Amino acid sequence: MFGSKFFVTLVSFLLIFPVFSEDIEEIVVTALKRSSTVVDTPASITAIGANEIEDKGITDMNDLKHLIPSMNFTSVLGAQNITIRGIGQFNGNPGVSVSTDGVFQSRAHSSQLGEMDLERIEVLRGPQGTLYGRNSIGGVVNLITKNPSQETDGYIKLGYSDYNTTKVETAFGGGITENTTYRLVLSSTDQGEGYYDCLNAGCGEQAYTDKQAYRLKVNSELSDNISADIMLASVSTEGTPNPYGWISDNRALSTAFGIPQLAAQPISLKPHEIYQTPTSESVNGTNMTDREYDVSALTLSIDTDFGTIKSVTATQEFNDQFNLDRDGTAAALFDTFDISETETFTQEINLNIERDAMSLVFGGFYMDDETSRHTHFDNPQPVLGFPVPSQFDFKHLKMNTESKAYFADGTFDLSDTTRLSLGLRRTTDEFTSKQDNFISILMPAPVIAAQTCLREVVTEYSSTTSRAVLQHDLSEGSNVYASVSEGFKAGGYATYECTDAYNPEEVTSLEFGFKGSLSESTSLNASIFRYDYSDFQVLQVIGIQTVTRNAGDATVNGLEIEAVSEINDSLSVTTGLTFLDATYGAFENVNGVQPELGVQQLEGNYLSNSPKVSLNVGLNYFQNIESGGSITYRANASYKSKMYFSEFNEFPQSAYTIVDLNVIWESTDETLRSRFFVKNLTDEDYISGYLSSATGGGRFGQWGTPRVYGVEISRNF
Repeated sequence: MFGSKFFVTLVSFLLIFPVFSEDIEEIVVTALKRSSTVVDTPASITAIGANEIEDKGITDMNDLKHLIPSMNFTSVLGAQNITIRGIGQFNGNPGVSVSTDGVFQSRAHSSQLGEMDLERIEVLRGPQGTLYGRNSIGGVVNLITKNPSQETDGYIKLGYSDYNTTKVETAFGGGITENTTYRLVLSSTDQGEGYYDCLNAGCGEQAYTDKQAYRLKVNSELSDNISADIMLASVSTEGTPNPYGWISDNRALSTAFGIPQLAAQPISLKPHEIYQTPTSESVNGTNMTDREYDVSALTLSIDTDFGTIKSVTATQEFNDQFNLDRDGTAAALFDTFDISETETFTQEINLNIERDAMSLVFGGFYMDDETSRHTHFDNPQPVLGFPVPSQFDFKHLKMNTESKAYFADGTFDLSDTTRLSLGLRRTTDEFTSKQDNFISILMPAPVIAAQTCLREVVTEYSSTTSRAVLQHDLSEGSNVYASVSEGFKAGGYATYECTDAYNPEEVTSLEFGFKGSLSESTSLNASIFRYDYSDFQVLQVIGIQTVTRNAGDATVNGLEIEAVSEINDSLSVTTGLTFLDATYGAFENVNGVQPELGVQQLEGNYLSNSPKVSLNVGLNYFQNIESGGSITYRANASYKSKMYFSEFNEFPQSAYTIVDLNVIWESTDETLRSRFFVKNLTDEDYISGYLSSATGGGRFGQWGTPRVYGVEISRNF
């Protein structure tokens, strides 16, 4: 759709005009675990402030991928995956870390806790192996919520949009005592209709979610130098948030496996149409999901003459129940019901020392994560005449992950204009996995042999990661930097098979960047980077299972540009552009959907979720109106070139563009607001992700959200 001339013209256009915009207000971030501006932070970081979050209606990670070109988000079969610069696989150890108010989130689903009443969003790109460590080999997403104050304030927000979706959100807070404040946020979203048509009789619509959430924050000044912050939060969802259907058909494999019932069943390859069957576990629909996530956190800050000590203690509970129609046809052949429970304890403590010529952070991190999971088949019909009973045990799994880390990071002034940052982190992960009553699908040999796997394994992985950054000021508000950093992601065992462990993933990153103003009329952030990965972890289809394996080496080369231009006092343009060349090194694998091709050499194939070109363009127009108040028009277009979802680079998603519109009216006294919005204005059909299935011999995919109209009205008090 867009050619090279378009990009050259666009970037040149951005460098002509003076730069000023509400969207690039001087936002103070805490990405380095100390306060600094975006310009002064020697790393690739995008910060989105409260005004932009509100105006653009950012409510989940899927919204962010249309605003940050190098970021992608997919959700398939209940697994959520954030990728930054092509890095971040959905497996037991994701590659992008998420935290809310400094609390490390052990599950990607828990990011929903921070998707209301936000102060800002920080997205760090590239490995953050020293300050963040665990699961940050691709980057970090920090969600910072609004703090309470002594002033009594709040808001109520009502919304309605397509698919009979209603939303109610309110926040209020103020002072309890002279030294204690609180803020309570309540949110409820009810989507009465889905945008997937289920073609089975009585199946109805799919892709609807009911969500309830709350968050209570209490801040207390215990003394002149000691403060305590308490956060209690919960989010629960119920519905069919991740429906999927066939996007390619290769049911000849079903016959080859001896499953003619699958080959004979109807399927649909049309967007937002599916064939799926309800199970006895979910009489209300297919692929039902019931999730609840709770967190309790205590943050203590102690100011001393030596420095500031900060402790973040948190407990998290995640309960998940969902069922899947794994064959994706009109027949009830491979329906499963899954129950998982996770309890996580995290503790981080750090000491921040600020001196005239240096800033130092020393700290430690501990995590204990207990997960139990049970999966069984729920097949009302026998397969191949072999009586598979209802609720046949498939897998019992218990996992414990204990992670310990110690880190130090500092910035030292070499001169008035030059700074050197050094960091070091030692991480040790101990992984315990106990599998019992693990039995594969009972089918007549040699299709899939029955097996029992009873084992308990304990493995330990350790790594030392480092970073070094040299930053030099070109002028006030402009600088260049060069960095080398390392990242580490622990290995583990496949959770669905009796197989050998997969190795840890490691990366070395080189990055050169510019931040600030080239002149009074130009603001620009730009960087070039290279990642060299060893033992890169990928998801592979083995039989009917999806497991984690090591692909070997991988290389990512890229260029990023972020710019903002003020055309006049009312109109501004924001732009983000990313070029990626992300490929595998030596890598051999067998495609579970096309086993007849044998072992394939995949060296040079592109990484999943890694479009060569990603572009975001935002237009913002502000206008005062004579009748009172103001109107802001915001249009955003997000373009992604062709991308793949598997290492075999088959069945690519073609290039597509998503256009979102927002019109915001605000009263003169800023107490009343209304927002009219359209998401995916052109009703673009695109696949957000897919997984291969050897069972049915095809590929299951999830389609992106179609066009949605809506309106929100809010009252501040």
